[in-house]
Amino acid sequence: MNDNAESFSIPAEIKQEAQEATLRLLPAKSKRVYEKEMVEFDNWRKKRGLGEGAITEEVLLAYFFNVEKHFAASSMWTKYSMLKSMLKVHKDVEYLQVKVALILGVAGACRCNELTFLDISDIQDKGSYLYVLIPDTKTNISRSFTVMEEAFSVNAVKMCRKYISLRPKAAGRRFFLRYVDGKCTTQHVGINTISKTFSKVASFLGLPDPESFTGHGMRRSSATLLANAGGDITTVKRHGG
Repeated sequence: MNDNAESFSIPAEIKQEAQEATLRLLPAKSKRVYEKEMVEFDNWRKKRGLGEGAITEEVLLAYFFNVEKHFAASSMWTKYSMLKSMLKVHKDVEYLQVKVALILGVAGACRCNELTFLDISDIQDKGSYLYVLIPDTKTNISRSFTVMEEAFSVNAVKMCRKYISLRPKAAGRRFFLRYVDGKCTTQHVGINTISKTFSKVASFLGLPDPESFTGHGMRRSSATLLANAGGDITTVKRHGG
């Protein structure tokens, strides 16, 4: 593979086809067996107090070390292959949506309903940054904010672009869409899904009591970051609308 492949622009339809091809790697007739392996691993992980962010090669080896006494070597290899496939197909894209929701929520001190009703046309790609408009707010006063790479320790703008590129051609105007079996659908997500973003992040990080982390944490975190950067109370109020 060419080391400079990243410098080429890959059309959105190619990325979508690649995603669908990855999903088809799961044999249709064996899908339930694959899903059963994922459930058994998740149950073991949760009993050990491991968050979703703790899924590493070492954790997988520890898991199979605990179950190998019940299976033959050939069966162990099959179980390992199925679990690796499930982790690859289901986790990558779903985590991307959580990351993008968190990026936009913290960058703009967004309320859950503001992210829920965010329109694809409300986000403009300006090259080095993203311009985001929130036209309908709780206070009936529109506001806007930007997403810039230097404001995050991750490639925030690139993540948002990747998420947009995975949208189906027939998708509606809503920005956040539902994922089923790792595939992006044309159905938009509800406010309950958005409100669980912080909880999913807390679970991923292995934090205690992840259910206590609510969607309001995005606004609080945004205000705290702005205040710590030197913003006064007037600036913080204006930022969060």
